[in-house]
Amino acid sequence: MFDEETLAQMNGKYVMPPEAGPAWRAAAEYGFDMSLVEDALRMTPEQRLEQHQRALDMILELKEAGEHHATK
Repeated sequence: MFDEETLAQMNGKYVMPPEAGPAWRAAAEYGFDMSLVEDALRMTPEQRLEQHQRALDMILELKEAGEHHATK
């Protein structure tokens, strides 16, 4: 019905691309989440900067809220 790769993807397991080189394989075997790297590489540099800025803005808002709450 499903091949092993499709089943692994459906279960949320990382499937190494067949063209992955030795450094990529070593990083994955060491425990790096290479799916996050692949997701980032699918984005343009501008999209990655926008994502980073949104995360930074959220952190700064949380920090400000924490400081405001601590003064009460």
